[in-house]
Amino acid sequence: MRSLMVSCLALLAACPGDEATSVSSASSTADPPSTGGPATDASTGGTPTTGATEASTTDAITSEASTAEAPTSTTGEAGVAGLELMQRLAGLWSGPASMTPLGTFPLLNMDLRAASGQVLFSRVDLDANNSLRFAFAVEDHGSGPTLVYRNGGYFLGMLRDSRAALTEHTDSSWRFCSVTKGCEYIDATFAFDGEDHVILDVKVKGIQHVYWDALREETRALPEPFPAEAPPLAPDAPFPTMPSLKVDVSWAEPLAVDGGVWAIVTTEPCDLQFTCKHSRSLLASAPAGATSASLTMEQIHTGPYKLTVVLDRNGNMDETLFPDAGDGVSLPNQAVMVAPAGETSVKTAIVVDL
Repeated sequence: MRSLMVSCLALLAACPGDEATSVSSASSTADPPSTGGPATDASTGGTPTTGATEASTTDAITSEASTAEAPTSTTGEAGVAGLELMQRLAGLWSGPASMTPLGTFPLLNMDLRAASGQVLFSRVDLDANNSLRFAFAVEDHGSGPTLVYRNGGYFLGMLRDSRAALTEHTDSSWRFCSVTKGCEYIDATFAFDGEDHVILDVKVKGIQHVYWDALREETRALPEPFPAEAPPLAPDAPFPTMPSLKVDVSWAEPLAVDGGVWAIVTTEPCDLQFTCKHSRSLLASAPAGATSASLTMEQIHTGPYKLTVVLDRNGNMDETLFPDAGDGVSLPNQAVMVAPAGETSVKTAIVVDL
């Protein structure tokens, strides 16, 4: 699971380049700086660094839009093209990410919900240093309101944040290209085959980068209307403020060797084979001798969840994708209600050894 998620985080946006930005904080909880434009995600650096600021994008979209194909239809608030994509994408999606530079990875879950009246958002985490975020919103990059696909997060503690503007669409596909460098740099298409099957096909510099073939496992209701009637967001708008979930877990017997703790939240009940589709999950390391751990899921959607925690004593759940002999499990499906704002705290304990 570790290698899967880290690789997916690295591969779902553009490769490092002069658009990349790094930040001093290694935490995935902070929003990207609001002082610049897009940056690409995917870094191979091993430690957080300080350095470059994001490149400005307010005028780059104008020249890009002039060469893009005209949209095939117009809809949504104030005539913004392509907004029906946000309704089509609402839901919990799960599927493999293939055709990447590192091969095929069997699982990537994205729970796309409204994070505000204007932003559709989802996030997947490995740990405090590695996360991936998708967001969709109407922004103005200098040529008027445009639907924007935002892709980024933290990889090894370094922030990557790319913005791509809608350039063309039909009733079943939506194509986004980099707001700074056009389709020659980032070319991402969401194509639907029916209501519950989507393919995200991303090319970077003309080379296949990722092919995410996902099914909608659960539906999500959006506010009405969505997006709300409002002025477009600025080209450097931060993510909406969202709540967090802190999970404190304890167990009786100290770890004999270093291990890991997985906190998994779902909206449907989860069995011990973990065939359920998780809305969010997070890994924390636990050193030898530890009897407790604390994990915080940032930018989580408000609402009810079911929590299950796994104590991975032998540290192999990244490969097995489910607990095995010797691991510990909390009582499955502990009810959790994430408040609309601030931090929701819950406590749980490992009570079953497999």
